[in-house]
Amino acid sequence: MRNMKKMMSAFVALFVLMFGVQAQIYYVSKTTGSNGNDGLSAATPKKNLQKALDIAPAGAKILVAEGNYVGTLDCGNIFIKNPVTIEGGYATDFKSRDVLKHQTTVQTNSTTNGTAQGQGTVQIKVSAAGRKVTIDGLIFNQGNSIAYNPKREGQPQGVETPMMQPVGASGIGGVDCSEQNVRTNRMALIYLDNPEVDIEIKNCAFVNGSNYGILGMFKGVATIKNNIFVNNVIASVDIRGSYGEYANKFSKVYFENNTVLFSWSRLKDMGDMGYGFCIKPGTDCYLSNNIFGFSVFAGLDRSHVDSNKQKEAKRITSVKNNLFCLNKKGDLVIPGGGMMMRVSAEDFADVDALTEATANKSITDAKVFNGKLDAAYVNGFLTATYKESTDYNANSLSNQFRSAIGMNQVGTMQSSATMYANRYNLQKALQLFGAVAGYGAQLNMTK
Repeated sequence: MRNMKKMMSAFVALFVLMFGVQAQIYYVSKTTGSNGNDGLSAATPKKNLQKALDIAPAGAKILVAEGNYVGTLDCGNIFIKNPVTIEGGYATDFKSRDVLKHQTTVQTNSTTNGTAQGQGTVQIKVSAAGRKVTIDGLIFNQGNSIAYNPKREGQPQGVETPMMQPVGASGIGGVDCSEQNVRTNRMALIYLDNPEVDIEIKNCAFVNGSNYGILGMFKGVATIKNNIFVNNVIASVDIRGSYGEYANKFSKVYFENNTVLFSWSRLKDMGDMGYGFCIKPGTDCYLSNNIFGFSVFAGLDRSHVDSNKQKEAKRITSVKNNLFCLNKKGDLVIPGGGMMMRVSAEDFADVDALTEATANKSITDAKVFNGKLDAAYVNGFLTATYKESTDYNANSLSNQFRSAIGMNQVGTMQSSATMYANRYNLQKALQLFGAVAGYGAQLNMTK
């Protein structure tokens, strides 16, 4: 029976491919929908995106009207288990589509931040080689679910929140930071749970991510284009191929016309991580016409190599026609030296690990963004510092006593940062679509 179902599914897929049968369309609206509806027309939409995903067959298209969608019972997790297309940005009557005007958000708060399930706000786990999952026009934002410093430390003038608390720590939060005992959760905005499927992510926004924008492993081809990534911790994009160390095959990642800004380090000491895009083993990566700016460490990370030297030698890393702006340690890091070699965009052609490297430019003037950047945030980022002090006295009475009975001596340490992963205003972030002609995310979202 199971084999028969597989054969029927394959036949249906082949029939659709050969004869162009239109994909089944489902409708979702937070304001006008009901989960008791069948979701098959604009007049009978589902209310919950997850409910539509649960019933949509492979190849279906799900149209999502403006509103906020955070999973079943607002759990903070959305699961994609079939190869489908999700299109956000529709008006409530589904007669028009504009991603920025009719905002379809996946915006968590302190009670809908996915603490109980999985590793991503949206999680993709699909086994359908040769099929595709498309996410088009969703706006992700964790800014209201993150804990910020309860003493309001690390808040430059004009920035709307104090610095972020470490993952697992509590602090203040919510829209106006009036909520108490909010806890920062370790949650990527999109998590690839090793799907065997092609992936397309376009016309989306990934803002205020506490732990990566897009993270995970997959088998297939990923096309990530015309998105903005603003204020994400550790890295905005970190994708690894998973065909196996000795498989003569690579996953492919096409990263085109994306704006990637303010990638923060793992901790407030700004000592490690903080990348725009991580080029990971098992992948051929093609990066073009992007903007990588204001990374705590580097715009690109090419420091990870495959343990299989023959496979590593075959990897393709193409970096062409990208703009790099004010990345603190360098535009690219590669293996070598105590803290890796740091390379500016103008020297990419000398890096052996880059198969192609042409027309990349590094600039130092934020005016290229045509006034679309939050000036207070930029100023705070560029002047951000971290300080640490200790109070330790080996000759104090308590430490002498502890030594006498074989105990470790103790001291205290105080640390402070002027800024760390403070929330970036979502609506200001969306202004970055079309900010720089020819580079980064553009306003034309119909392709």
